[in-house]
Amino acid sequence: MNPQDLPIRDIKPLLPIPDISIYFFIAIVSIAIVVFIAVLIFIWKWWQKHKSSDPRIEWLRELDRMDYSNSKKVAYIMTKYGRLLAEDKRREEILKQLIPRLEKYKYKKDVPPLDDETKRYIKLFIEMSHDAL
Repeated sequence: MNPQDLPIRDIKPLLPIPDISIYFFIAIVSIAIVVFIAVLIFIWKWWQKHKSSDPRIEWLRELDRMDYSNSKKVAYIMTKYGRLLAEDKRREEILKQLIPRLEKYKYKKDVPPLDDETKRYIKLFIEMSHDAL
């Protein structure tokens, strides 16, 4: 058979091939963004939990949270954190005047309630500590 005698068949048009790769790409990018945000949130929470904060602020918060109805506990807390917070002359002087006043509320089973003068010294010391920080 001669090649010229062969019947010519028409060339058919290209068939459309469904292309869903764009959907795969969008899905992968979306998952990557969600994972990235989750990692950032985890790192942020971990950093907030473990960041080094100024211990003086924590001591001052303890003094702010004192319950003045429990005079024995106030005396111990004020003595402990007062010594740590007394960093300048004024606070040291107030603490030197305050500690003898607090001695009568320590080392006893039953203690009287705090007198007004002692409360004023305590509040003055706390206020001065707030101003210093």
